[in-house]
Amino acid sequence: MKRILQMALAVSLLGPTATSALAGGTLYFGLSGEPSTLDTVVQPGTSGRTVKLAIHRGLVNYGIDGKISPELAESYDVSLDAKEFTFHLRQATFHDGSPVTAADVKASLERILDPKGKGAFRNELSIISKIETPDEKTVKLTLSSPSVALIDYLALPESVIVPAAWLAKNADNPTASPIGAGPFQFVSWTRGREIVVKKFPGYYKKGKPDLDEVHYVFYSDENTRVNALKSGDVDIIDYVPAKDAADLEKGPDTELLRNTGPFMGLQFNTKFEPFSKPEVRQAIAYAVDRSVIINTAFNGLGSPIYGIAIPKGYMGYSEAKANYFSHDIEKAKALLAKAGYPNGFEARLLASSQYSFHQNTAIAIQSELAKIGIKVKLDLPDWASRMAKATGADYDFTVLGSLGEITDADWLSNYYYGGDKLVRTNNSPYFNDPQINELLDKGRATVDKAERAKIYDAFVDRALELSPLVYFMWREQSYAVKKGVTGFTNMPGFLTFQSGLSIENTKIE
Repeated sequence: MKRILQMALAVSLLGPTATSALAGGTLYFGLSGEPSTLDTVVQPGTSGRTVKLAIHRGLVNYGIDGKISPELAESYDVSLDAKEFTFHLRQATFHDGSPVTAADVKASLERILDPKGKGAFRNELSIISKIETPDEKTVKLTLSSPSVALIDYLALPESVIVPAAWLAKNADNPTASPIGAGPFQFVSWTRGREIVVKKFPGYYKKGKPDLDEVHYVFYSDENTRVNALKSGDVDIIDYVPAKDAADLEKGPDTELLRNTGPFMGLQFNTKFEPFSKPEVRQAIAYAVDRSVIINTAFNGLGSPIYGIAIPKGYMGYSEAKANYFSHDIEKAKALLAKAGYPNGFEARLLASSQYSFHQNTAIAIQSELAKIGIKVKLDLPDWASRMAKATGADYDFTVLGSLGEITDADWLSNYYYGGDKLVRTNNSPYFNDPQINELLDKGRATVDKAERAKIYDAFVDRALELSPLVYFMWREQSYAVKKGVTGFTNMPGFLTFQSGLSIENTKIE
């Protein structure tokens, strides 16, 4: 409310001419957390991605319709064997005034691929064996093996392009005054409070963005975040709590932007002895009553998952395998006994107190597993600490609230592709099954859709048998906007966490 009064005062003092000066206006975006980093190659969670997608663009990105959208690359060509990708760059400019060139693309991709770097999707993109720059506006990527999914990984917020010269100067401090080629340029980061960006007049999409400035304000407490929207202190909020969804949807001064895309489940540290055994992981899949989680953590909003979290219509989905598990306490106890734990055991469950749905999911799981003798100790730090612990495998098992990073079936690699090194936070640490690795490699390299479908069908069989991850439910992921805010889109399905891209289309009365 305070900032509304300030704007009104400014208009009254400056007179009618102030209207044109405030043409696009300033939008206040209530984020559920402060980004841990704005390093482009790191997956910082939804809050960080929301800000990154205001500042940066990649060769391609996912558009608001869920399809691949040419961005810094005006067009691209793919060879028939899916081993060569050639990108033709548009006339675009970085925020420092320098043109986007092939050299910038090469430097950005090489940083992602650096084995000593922090690239979240280095494994997925390491299939790139050669980067050639025939001229300033052409980039040719040669792959070590075919990959029909490469274009999807290049569409991620962690694959954006930054100036090579800027990288050379800021190699040791990649979050210092970030420079991109997106619709907004970085202004300031007041730690603990907000990140401010302003309109970039040199953006390659003429007429965008409409807004003059965006303030990303941090509200880790969900009640404070909801009240900030209701009082008019902010114009958009993310992570609408389930308990407030109906009220914000009813309005009349607010609108709810619903989406069902993320899932809730568990991932296991397979070095922790009980969870190193598939029978124990399966026992947990049978033991937990999904309805308890849905009702306890989500006010009844959501639908159960009894197989792998593959959306209907996506490659790998099977109606028959969608109900592989059931709620069966006796079967769960029998599996525990078979694994050598007839009386259960103790385990530490990592979640977060910052999001009530994470904490309440953990509480529900604790209650359900007590019925089969598993005593669960809860570890509920703030979100930044939770992410740090997840990255370092500092847990026995952890609540997973996530989704597929891409819409291609190879999203499953980010959760199941094995290895002893901890290179991602989405997969179960130390899980490594050669058969699953081989199937994922084949799926990525196969161009024929019918053949790919057979491969992912076999993958699902093996993944259910081993269950390094167990899924419980699909959840709603909603944003809420103040009346008068238009153009912001809760992107479809798995892409909801990338909805920050649509800030370039957002307008405010």
